[in-house]
Amino acid sequence: MGKERECRVVLDGQESFGKAHCGDLEIDFRGDFRFRWFWKDLTSVSASDGLLIVRKGDQEAVFHLGDQAEKWQHDILNPKSRIDKFGLKPGMSYQAWGDFDDEFAGELTDRAGNEGNEPLDCVFVRLDSAEELGAMMEARGKIQPAGMIWAVWRKGRKEFGENHVRDFARDNGLVDVKVAKFNDELSSLKLVIPKDLR
Repeated sequence: MGKERECRVVLDGQESFGKAHCGDLEIDFRGDFRFRWFWKDLTSVSASDGLLIVRKGDQEAVFHLGDQAEKWQHDILNPKSRIDKFGLKPGMSYQAWGDFDDEFAGELTDRAGNEGNEPLDCVFVRLDSAEELGAMMEARGKIQPAGMIWAVWRKGRKEFGENHVRDFARDNGLVDVKVAKFNDELSSLKLVIPKDLR
């Protein structure tokens, strides 16, 4: 996820037109040359006159973004936390089913307090195989009508991934509305009950 734009980029004197992406704590470009820089490794970020200038050590990339330059700068300098991306707000009721990274439980508690009672505002469901997809239906039965389910799975597995999760959800009365990086190993998909079924 994040922002994407076709634009001109100048990298250390080389110039190319291609696709730039800014999101998930990195900025990257694909054109006649390619690069991907993590925000944490950037030494400076500035924007003016439609140009976003990012530096990583002694390298400099200038993105010709027009009216988007300052927005991209803001995103890089003010990154959303993982919990912000998931839309979890203080006081929301939630549950997390399955194994997640060690920091996640603390992030949930810091934002929303202890796990809540049904009906829930949000359920995070870890899925590792097609046999576990039914857990999404169990979660559907436990959320409030306007609640959300975040299905989470390991990246890069052909035998089980995003398409399996999305197809099962659509076949069982859920719609996908957002994809988000969960961490370096896991991806996630936000699922909701369609408005006409609430």
